[in-house]
Amino acid sequence: MNGLAMDKPTDPTPATQRRTRGRPSPAQAAALRESFLQAALESFLQNGYAATSIEAIARDAGVAKITIYRQFDNKEALFHEVIHRAVGDARDHMQATLVRRGADERMVLVDLVERMYLGATEPKTLSLLRLVIAEALRFPELAKSVYAENSYVLAPVVGYLAEAHKDGRLHVPDPELAAVQLSTLAFGGVRFFISKPLGVEERRVWAEGIVDLVMRGWAPEGASSGSAGEASSNGRAGDASVASE
Repeated sequence: MNGLAMDKPTDPTPATQRRTRGRPSPAQAAALRESFLQAALESFLQNGYAATSIEAIARDAGVAKITIYRQFDNKEALFHEVIHRAVGDARDHMQATLVRRGADERMVLVDLVERMYLGATEPKTLSLLRLVIAEALRFPELAKSVYAENSYVLAPVVGYLAEAHKDGRLHVPDPELAAVQLSTLAFGGVRFFISKPLGVEERRVWAEGIVDLVMRGWAPEGASSGSAGEASSNGRAGDASVASE
């Protein structure tokens, strides 16, 4: 009996991954979810969408397949959640910019454009977007899942522009369309997919140029284009004085 006890194999599973039988606690369930979502992200980026399977993700995460299938019906649904999480940080960063009540519109928009650009060029987010483009012909549902996130990501921007229009600070009768247009300018189209991300100074110049452009079109009704340009110049002067301090 002692010999048998000595020969008993040890459990190779790390203590942090072992749990008692039965339904996991809320903390354990959250840890399991985080584990397989991280594994899914890495697998999609390394292997592509087609070559990734729920089985492989479960194996990499050290969870049972049923753990994933209880929360996601299929790989497409899981990929959608991976995308949702990736763009969530960008949305949070934009929200942090827009909650600054009373701030100058130009300064808010310059900061916002920079944050849009940074969010889109974050390495893993950018890699996911490139993956979607590469797989779009074979799996058009992937492109749809990314497009569906657009309204979620831009919701804080839409809300800000709608409020600014209502208060007469900007003239933006269609804030949803304006938010899409602003984000398209911020990302730089195909450029940000194939070029090295802009540095700090380049990014600031890029953002200021975009905001100076849109501020002319978004100037409150009754304000002349000269007034809009003067406001932009004053904004730049204010930025410079703040920087010099």
